[in-house]
Amino acid sequence: MNRLALGCLTPLLLAGCTGLRAHAGAHYLATGLYAIERYEATITERGILRAAPEAEVVKRVHYGKLWRVRAEVLAPEEHAGELFVFDGSTLSVWWPRFFFGLRVRNLEVPPRNEVGDAILANTHWLLERYDVDERETGRVAGRDVEEWVCTPDEALPFHYPYQASMDAHYHVPLRVDVQDHSGHPWYGMRFDAIDFERELPPDAFAFEFPEGAVVHDWDLAAEGTTLEEADRQTEFPVLVPAKLPPGHSLKKVLVSEQDDVHGVALIMNERGRWLSLSEIPNMGPILVPELGIPVAIGEREGILNFVFGFTVLSWSVDTTALTLIGNLPYPELIEVAASVAPAPKGD
Repeated sequence: MNRLALGCLTPLLLAGCTGLRAHAGAHYLATGLYAIERYEATITERGILRAAPEAEVVKRVHYGKLWRVRAEVLAPEEHAGELFVFDGSTLSVWWPRFFFGLRVRNLEVPPRNEVGDAILANTHWLLERYDVDERETGRVAGRDVEEWVCTPDEALPFHYPYQASMDAHYHVPLRVDVQDHSGHPWYGMRFDAIDFERELPPDAFAFEFPEGAVVHDWDLAAEGTTLEEADRQTEFPVLVPAKLPPGHSLKKVLVSEQDDVHGVALIMNERGRWLSLSEIPNMGPILVPELGIPVAIGEREGILNFVFGFTVLSWSVDTTALTLIGNLPYPELIEVAASVAPAPKGD
């Protein structure tokens, strides 16, 4: 799903009405996605080390059908071991320097028709806002790729121009380069090596937090509560997006507890389009990822990360620390984040 609004796609995108082009592009992406059984890869990202945006961050990635992924930072050394793992049911994020983690259990992978709907919606979003141009073919990480240039129709916030090198067989981006509206590099990602045939270790997606780690945990199978009750239980104001993409609404409110500190998760999915907002007390720098792209979220600064189909936004509003995760185009997620406000009383 959403690697910069799902990349740029196929010669069929260059002709016909937006609806037909979106269907053609979505079919192109979904066919490649479901053909991938597994891979092991090394990737490099630029623009995510806030102290030195030009520096490279290297990660080792394992991927297994469908959606299972493990991405671990290898370099720079001070960030080695930072981890994102999804085993098909449980999502874990680990920051070893702070001995702090997040976990979401009992996630359900959507069926193929819902995944297809999500890809179609995101592709339609892209084609309504960008001109897509195929330039040439090339090679990335030893693979044949199709080179695409995506240019925004308008210089709207975060609607940045970018180039994508799409694997010619599996249609996944092996390189992405994004520039801001001034032409300066904003984000870059490339696969340095990728092997679609290598057998993965049996424990590739296994992970347990170390004993004593501070972990905020949400179980999506747990019984939900109301916003009013969640607001009564927490030590911070519960915030709710005032603006959601079409079709999305608040589906479930969950409360977690870690060492007498409560957290809240708001689930706002729409079929295959994931959208969740987790909230915990603002504990300062420990909750601000050191790796990520600084972005303006309304009048506040947040940190944005692209994580294999998902976008993760982290920021704080006074005493509330928030993490928004979704597979929608990242400008949409930033708009959702910027709209958060205290939960209405009486809900």
